[in-house]
Amino acid sequence: MELPDNIAALYHRCIQGAATPQEHAEFLQYLQQPGHEDILREVLRRGLREHKPLTDLPPEREDVVWQAIMTATGATPAATPVYRMTWLRMAAAACIAVLLGIGGYTYYRSLERRPMAVQTPLAPGGNKAILTLGNGKVITLDSISNGQIAGENGVVKQNNGKLAYAADPSGAVTMHVLTIPRGGQYQLQLSDGTEVWLNSASYIRYPNRFDDKERSVEISGEAYLRVAKNATKPFIVVSKGQRIEVLGTEFNLMAYPDEAAIKTTLINGAIRVIQQREQKILKPGQQAAVTNGAPGIVITTPDLEEVLAWKEGKFRFYNTDIATIMRQVARWYDVEIVYQGQLPGEEFYGAIPKSENATQILDVLELTHKVHFEIKGKKIIVIPGPRKN
Repeated sequence: MELPDNIAALYHRCIQGAATPQEHAEFLQYLQQPGHEDILREVLRRGLREHKPLTDLPPEREDVVWQAIMTATGATPAATPVYRMTWLRMAAAACIAVLLGIGGYTYYRSLERRPMAVQTPLAPGGNKAILTLGNGKVITLDSISNGQIAGENGVVKQNNGKLAYAADPSGAVTMHVLTIPRGGQYQLQLSDGTEVWLNSASYIRYPNRFDDKERSVEISGEAYLRVAKNATKPFIVVSKGQRIEVLGTEFNLMAYPDEAAIKTTLINGAIRVIQQREQKILKPGQQAAVTNGAPGIVITTPDLEEVLAWKEGKFRFYNTDIATIMRQVARWYDVEIVYQGQLPGEEFYGAIPKSENATQILDVLELTHKVHFEIKGKKIIVIPGPRKN
């Protein structure tokens, strides 16, 4: 159905974050009026269609989402179909409650907080890294001042969590290791100008400068690489037995030891992925997956916003199971995850900034009524089903 022109305009101002408090109130008042249930449904459906990562949500999922929103807010279809729920709460439930997306995370801040078993902040991660030099010396980068690192020509710690190398032809080639702990992230510029963004619980092993033959690094965990072009010297990335060959390109590599597959996603340029005797050349937008214990390289076309969300400072879930979500939570917040009972087989949808405390992402997951949590110190216990009041 078509929304009335004035309501359509208000809808777009709300989802774009441009509405004034008075406009929000006007929108709310209109949606609360009896007889406007179809318009409320249309607002939700537009949110489904217009806001990634849920643009492909099938129609049958809409009814499930609709019922979940009413359940989460205590409304019933026969009595008060969502009338007692404020527009901001509805938008938050629809957008962030890992149910659908209707306008962004900004609405989430108006969502009423519900008590966890133990309210612990569980602060988000930040710029943390440990540098191991060729002579074995270990430097905790977040504990030293910015500037050139003593005894290492051309190695500089810069602002905003970045370590940069400049080629020093006069010095010996030594291997360095940059390790990102759980709860950390860091950026690295190699001596050839290649830029590397490293996610939590990752490491990269690389030379302080590349020799005349090739550029080769080893990576574990997750990294985004913007490789400097050099047609005469290929760039090689080795990870868990997989080999990636590039000349100049941008791609994301996810190769955590606790994940079932190595996933290499090409953003632009071209790369060759080699696994044992098989090799595939990727096109931009494609992803190569190598699953542990399974032969072959599987090529798919993933949602790039989901793949790159970590680099953009977000958690983004699209058709994601709870175990995968909790592995990301464990790495970023440096917590232990414990499961109690049978895990729900549901798929979760939504997005939330990584700058928020862990309790806030757990809150929105709980709104699905498929799972709830208890926090004990640095341990998160995952429990199936809704929280019992």
